[in-house]
Amino acid sequence: MVFKLISTSTQKKDVLYTCKIVIVGGASVGKTCLFNRFCFNSFNFDSSMTIGLNFHSINIPIRKKDAVKSSGLVINSIFDFGGQDRFKPLIPKFLGGANGALLIFDLTNPISFEQLKFWYDQLLEHAEGSKIPKILVGSKSDLLDSSPRDKIIQEEVIKDFVKEKELDGFFKTSALKNHNVLEVFKELNNMILRYNNTSYVVS
Repeated sequence: MVFKLISTSTQKKDVLYTCKIVIVGGASVGKTCLFNRFCFNSFNFDSSMTIGLNFHSINIPIRKKDAVKSSGLVINSIFDFGGQDRFKPLIPKFLGGANGALLIFDLTNPISFEQLKFWYDQLLEHAEGSKIPKILVGSKSDLLDSSPRDKIIQEEVIKDFVKEKELDGFFKTSALKNHNVLEVFKELNNMILRYNNTSYVVS
């Protein structure tokens, strides 16, 4: 559920909604790079595995559907969860209360694609996954041209997964090149606003 905040304001704009977004997927698929690029517009070549989780809040301007200028904000509380097995006991608490999810896999790593089934099932079990928007994200698109063909996840396989799991969309991204990162989060925010029957869209 998206909670409406009545009296909060930031930089003279009212905070109208707040939502929890979770980023899930196997270890080393690029979740933290996506998180850092969106939240801080930064990229670290030496990023290490996430220990537990990363968390950051960021304000997104929104407007009425028939308006031109933004009239408020939605606060994204973004959670990036470590994909290693040792953190799996924390999954229920991490996913609980999520309003939207990004399922991440590495476009050049077949094992990471296979791991999506586990994370999808976790969303259904712990985050009311059938009631929240879920976007599939293929990371590291900048490596496609230099990767062996047999390591690249084929388009048809991706389309079949999206259809089978009734996901709300698919994006290829590159945190390194800053390709489609903003677009993914804007689309997920618009879906969350729509799922909750608001009259707002991202500006």
